[in-house]
Amino acid sequence: MTMLIRLFFAFTFLLLSTGSSSPVLAKPLPPENCVDRPFDEGRLWKVSREDVPPSYIFGTMHSRDPRILHLPGVVMQVFIASSTAIFETSLKDDELARNQQRLLLNPGESLREKVGSERFDMLAKLVAPYGMDPGTLDRVKVWAAATIISQPLPAGGNSGRSLTLLDKELEKSARIAGKRVSALESNKEQLDIFDSMSATVQLEYLDQAMAEHAKLDEELEKMTSYYLSGNTGWIACDLEETLEGVSSALNKIMTADLIYIRNHRMVERMLPELARGNVFVGVGALHLPGDEGILSLLRKKGFTIERKY
Repeated sequence: MTMLIRLFFAFTFLLLSTGSSSPVLAKPLPPENCVDRPFDEGRLWKVSREDVPPSYIFGTMHSRDPRILHLPGVVMQVFIASSTAIFETSLKDDELARNQQRLLLNPGESLREKVGSERFDMLAKLVAPYGMDPGTLDRVKVWAAATIISQPLPAGGNSGRSLTLLDKELEKSARIAGKRVSALESNKEQLDIFDSMSATVQLEYLDQAMAEHAKLDEELEKMTSYYLSGNTGWIACDLEETLEGVSSALNKIMTADLIYIRNHRMVERMLPELARGNVFVGVGALHLPGDEGILSLLRKKGFTIERKY
């Protein structure tokens, strides 16, 4: 089982941003036994219905990688032409600051006490390269500690942090251009899913992140190759493989709670805007493919879905 945490923060969540990765992109190969699924190849989709101007849905990867920041011309064309831009959640600086506060335990609580001294000492070694000392780590929630070590270090120390996050740059550009900008979810709704985890599941989540940490760069490069080649279905296949050995409780969180339920919620919230038309929607690419993916759900609502890139 590989890289469970990495998948979710690259393609479904925006809590923390990923760092830069290697400039070398290997030719992608599909996961073993990967099966076809609806809308499993493509990053930009035209969504249309009679008598309504078409809209477009773009699958993003929440990364600072310059290869991902360089958007194809067809994507930029529909983004510029849109009157409304919708994203998973807002990435304005004040929203991100509030996110960071949600990572912390209540006053008087200790991460060391929650995870045990042996696990905490191992974790402290893993977070040290991120610039976090043991005292600060001791104030972090269990699930939040897992998210921290699931983020690759920026290339060359802190230099990668000068690069922006794709989703944040798109939101910023939309606001500067005077587009109507809205979010499909609040940051609180996203983080509440993690806060709702039981103590046992949070520990399982953390242990998985610690076990996978050494292969972060390797796995991120593979996911980046899937994304840039447009093989979003392969990302879903890889996720299914990672979940084979986890508990049923963690499996539910990672599938029903973090993907399927959110897909339905996001579709319902984007419908009023799609009814007006001329909308650009940017969501994590893992939300697009499959019978329970956003595109299949929109097709069931009567929209015609056409791949554009």
